[in-house]
Amino acid sequence: MDETDVAAVMGQRGCERFLQHRARYKPGKVWNFLVQNGISYTYCQEADFPKKLTEIPDPPFGIFYKGRLPDDTVPAVAVIGARKCSAYGRCMAEQFAAGFAARGINVISGMAMGIDGISQSAALKAGGSSYAVLGGGVDVVYPRTNETLYTRLVEQGGVLSEYPPQMAPRPSLFPPRNRIISALSDVVLVVEAREQSGTLITVDMALEQGREVYAIPGRCTDSLSMGCNRLLRQGAAVATAPEDIIEALCWENHLAKPPDSSPQAIKLSPAAQEVYAILHALPSTQDEIVTKLRAQKSICTVPQICQGLVELELKGLAACQNGQYRRSCGL
Repeated sequence: MDETDVAAVMGQRGCERFLQHRARYKPGKVWNFLVQNGISYTYCQEADFPKKLTEIPDPPFGIFYKGRLPDDTVPAVAVIGARKCSAYGRCMAEQFAAGFAARGINVISGMAMGIDGISQSAALKAGGSSYAVLGGGVDVVYPRTNETLYTRLVEQGGVLSEYPPQMAPRPSLFPPRNRIISALSDVVLVVEAREQSGTLITVDMALEQGREVYAIPGRCTDSLSMGCNRLLRQGAAVATAPEDIIEALCWENHLAKPPDSSPQAIKLSPAAQEVYAILHALPSTQDEIVTKLRAQKSICTVPQICQGLVELELKGLAACQNGQYRRSCGL
């Protein structure tokens, strides 16, 4: 179209902006960039475009992605929550995401700091698939601290965005992308959220789309649980374990049987068995573990206890962070 025709459709001001954009972006150049960077594209009339996205009030016209697109026939849960989460929130995110992944359920989130990234890392570690919807271009890793997670998502799932490549994330782009996170999921699970939280924007969009919303309850005195507890008061379903959601949606007969990763199925030394018995989901220091074992009249020496902790870590039954040990929450 020449300038006169464009102006007739868009007005003179719109025409000027359109022509500036058209001068910068040549279709051939854009296509070559996508190919060179392993980026794929699909739009609403293509056969591979996620069907779940076509069923919402404001579907994206197209999706850029790296890796693969989620399969519409596979159950999916969006796991979302606070960026600055507590140890409790981290544990719950890992436990639920790993539980879903072990049963073949896709985990959808936004690859953000906190609950999003934790849940997606746990799903991938459990051998499952996870998909991240980004608030910028699919070739822009944000936050940079999640670069390793980004790489693993491309390998074991995918990263998606309706925004063009090279677009830097900015605050105004995140609320619209949240509708895609909820749309790709059958259920939205809120792990931790403050009273006034951006997480609740995703919940509102999920409800508009007719999605089920679940929340994990927390202590009444914890500010990070205020949002979840309020959702529960307003009628959200309570989730205390992955099975709560699986059974409520009658998914049991369509999912894989979870592998037996319990301590009983793994051979442990006597010291490791004693240490595991006193570990909890919330972390303890090595000194606290020794004190608890001494209170139970354990005859294990400190070196044996240390060796038991290392054994539990190597076998995936315990995790260590900042010098504190806890049971692996995926169990």
